[in-house]
Amino acid sequence: PRSPSRHFAVWEDPYPKPSYLFALVAGDLGKVSGTFQTASGRQVELNVYSEKENVDQCDHALASLIKSMQWDEERFGLEYDLSLYNIVAVNDFNMGAMENK
Repeated sequence: PRSPSRHFAVWEDPYPKPSYLFALVAGDLGKVSGTFQTASGRQVELNVYSEKENVDQCDHALASLIKSMQWDEERFGLEYDLSLYNIVAVNDFNMGAMENK
């Protein structure tokens, strides 16, 4: 039921994927951002989100992400094919995950 105190959002993912590759993160987070230019010249937006008091510790993660994306291209000849790459690193989530699409 609709009411003035509730709202909703509709989002359509243009890239079909298994549901286990989807995450919903909510909180008052800060971020560090950067870009990566693929071998073909496309710009990929990069973001590392964390609690605001920890954002100053995210620069290494962003730099490592850029190096790893370049290494993947050089080693395997494959470009990252989306326009966005987000990482979330928070204190209260102690599980690790790595997925490759």
